[in-house]
Amino acid sequence: MQLEHLNLFLKIAEQKSISKVAGASHISQPALSLQMQKIEDTLGCKLFERSNRGIQLTDAGLITQRYAAQLIFTYNQFLEELNNLRNHNETCRVVATQVAANYAIPCSLVKAKERFPGYTFTLASMPSRDVIRHVMENQADIGFIVGETDDSELYCRNVFSDQIVLVAAADYTVRPSLSLEALKSHPLVLLDESYSSYRMIAEQIKEMGFTLEEFNVSYHLDSTEAVKSMVIDKNGLSFLPYMAVKKEIYLQQLKIVDTEDFCLRYDVSIIFKHRPENNNYQLTTVKKYFENMVPTTIC
Repeated sequence: MQLEHLNLFLKIAEQKSISKVAGASHISQPALSLQMQKIEDTLGCKLFERSNRGIQLTDAGLITQRYAAQLIFTYNQFLEELNNLRNHNETCRVVATQVAANYAIPCSLVKAKERFPGYTFTLASMPSRDVIRHVMENQADIGFIVGETDDSELYCRNVFSDQIVLVAAADYTVRPSLSLEALKSHPLVLLDESYSSYRMIAEQIKEMGFTLEEFNVSYHLDSTEAVKSMVIDKNGLSFLPYMAVKKEIYLQQLKIVDTEDFCLRYDVSIIFKHRPENNNYQLTTVKKYFENMVPTTIC
């Protein structure tokens, strides 16, 4: 089984379409289908099911997706570190939750590179539980998670906070303030359950005496950018982290709709191991720099 074939499998799992991946990868659909069949034959289990929503992963497919992503991630890190070794560079590997990685940390990386020019910085996004695992298993040097961890091997400190806000397209017809009861009459576009914000929203609404099933949730999407596009096109309202929508609010593409009695803030924490790997104290200096610098350099 080749890593290239696993990478194609991951693209099919994401796109939910063999034909789209075949076209984007410049290979024929029959050839790609044959490659996927070979993976299934090698593993001895069926990975895909076809439905009216496109390609869907079986339980075995979901397990394969998780481990294939880890294999590709580790292999890319391996190549990156070899390349940095050849160029006499050190590597600092940063992992963060999707929203932090996309909307908060990139500007911090720029500042860190200016301060430590001999380092190459990498950034990958994943759920908080995977961030913790990557740091614990030395696959990452620094992590950013939603909330905290009490693992004794990890240093954990809150570095910034954000708020979940209800947003609508700037020209979407809606009252400037809504109760949760009134919100039921509007379609909602939400992130899927892999996002911490989804789980926090569900918990907050439950504490207020409601469940998400009572609302008109029209779409569950696996990308913050996809959710924003749907909302800007007036397909509904959405709860999103403020840091993910502040640009669109500034550009007057989106507006915040006040939600009566609904206030949801969350903390983002930096994590890293207490003891530096291989006694790399220069990397410890980099970690401490991130801890002190991130709150002032959020994009």
